[in-house]
Amino acid sequence: MRKGIPRQASDPAESPRRRTWIVWIFVLLLMASGGFFALVILARPSISSITPSLAEPGAVVSIVGANFGTQRGDSRIEVDGVSPTAASYLSWSPTLISIRFPGTVDSGLVYVYTAKGRSNPKLFMNKARLPVAATSVASGGSGPWLSSLSSERGQIGTLLTLTGTGFGIPGADRSVRFPWSPEDPPVSRGERPAGRTISGTDLSLSTEFWSDREIRVRVPDGAVSGAVFVQSPQGDSNSLFFGVSEMPGSKRVFDRRSYSVTYSVELSRIEASGSNELFLRVPIPVESPNQTVVRSLAMEPAPFSLEFSGLALYRFRDLGSGQNQEVNLTWLVQCYSVETRVDPDRIRMPETPGALETAWTGADSLVPATEPAVVAVALQVIGGERNPLRAARLINDWLVRKLAWHEEHDRRSPVEALAAGSADSWNYGLIATALLRAAGIPAIPVAGLLVDSSRKTVHHSWVEFRIPGFGWVPMDPILASGARPGGFEPAFEESARYFGNLDNRHLAFSRGVGELKPLAANGRRAMASHPIAYQDCYEESAGAIEAYSSFWGEVEVTGMY
Repeated sequence: MRKGIPRQASDPAESPRRRTWIVWIFVLLLMASGGFFALVILARPSISSITPSLAEPGAVVSIVGANFGTQRGDSRIEVDGVSPTAASYLSWSPTLISIRFPGTVDSGLVYVYTAKGRSNPKLFMNKARLPVAATSVASGGSGPWLSSLSSERGQIGTLLTLTGTGFGIPGADRSVRFPWSPEDPPVSRGERPAGRTISGTDLSLSTEFWSDREIRVRVPDGAVSGAVFVQSPQGDSNSLFFGVSEMPGSKRVFDRRSYSVTYSVELSRIEASGSNELFLRVPIPVESPNQTVVRSLAMEPAPFSLEFSGLALYRFRDLGSGQNQEVNLTWLVQCYSVETRVDPDRIRMPETPGALETAWTGADSLVPATEPAVVAVALQVIGGERNPLRAARLINDWLVRKLAWHEEHDRRSPVEALAAGSADSWNYGLIATALLRAAGIPAIPVAGLLVDSSRKTVHHSWVEFRIPGFGWVPMDPILASGARPGGFEPAFEESARYFGNLDNRHLAFSRGVGELKPLAANGRRAMASHPIAYQDCYEESAGAIEAYSSFWGEVEVTGMY
């Protein structure tokens, strides 16, 4: 079954050796002909390690790598977008740079720049500039205090135990923050980009336990080595260093695009004869390794609460007949392109399935992963393939060939759409997720919008599947098939690139399925007419409210830069 399946990491390993032999053959031919030549190999610099990667101000740091050049000349390094002064450099050779980092250098990515280009990045942490608790129990305050981590190093997905005091109760305003280093646009010389962190509590199963003195959280996808701390309304805790172990590939997060998005929900034609309640669960843009919610610009009225699952919960009580109610929200969101490269031969499967594999390979209220028809198709497509990357590619390619996308809203179930061989965006994401899960690959559906260059939006869905020790890999089989929802022009010229990669024109409002518990006794639950997020309830009414109308407006992109 492996014949003909592209292997993402084999070509880069073989092609350099092939090019080397070609170069030497060319050189020998020129020497045999007595010709005079100059051979120039344009080799970009590369960094293999930084020692130490966590240091006090004024420490001497060694940058080890290749192709730095015999002399510094006009070459330089940059840390967090800033170049140290010439006096900071102690030595410079083709494979080693020794430099004394000044105290003004922040934590951030280190690059080596030469006339031949920019190196790959490595992370340096300035110990003196790690986050410090605003208040803490240890100092007599009321904020969180982090005393220890269960491990100093681990892979993506490792369950990490944090112990301390003052963590509080779990909620949307509390999280464990890990360092995160996207490739942001260049900054002006002397300008410092803001510190970057990612939440370890972005998905429901990421946090296994939370109490005032102990948190058990999984190292999130996109995390890099550096400072881990607890964020709370009472302030940030002190931080402790955690190192992310080597992965079976690389993930690049780059090419940021910012959006301001506005949308609304209107309630009207209310008929009520007594005491009542009406709940709205309004999706908001989600946090992910390639999407950051910078801030809320407007939430009118203020929600009853922000739920852990990434929703704004509104509660209206004792609505009167003829009364109208409106909710307006505006958010500033940053989306990044994602590029992954994974070597399938370096993937190591866990000996026994963990909580993540059990939860994200089973069925839920929207994903029919255990339906016999779905299981039969999945097993037929992957055959005996057990490598998750190769199996996921087989499923992606089958969807591209066999499941047509159509724009009309589908009234069928995902199983019925699969049998018919065509699906709308909502069902397409659920079918793709179901097939991956039926093949034993942890997967979640993602729903939201595609945004084109004119700020036009169209509802869309895609998928993420999980590779042990690496994290989530994006997959958009709709765009990979060549379909163009709403006339959307994709960023990638080659449709096949939408397996393993994603552009910054995808704006997500849900990752995974929101299985929402009823909020009222004998509540009546309803979906939105054109849902933008994968959740099994949008509205719930209870009590003496006989009728009402709801209008969920389309999301409008009011700014893009």
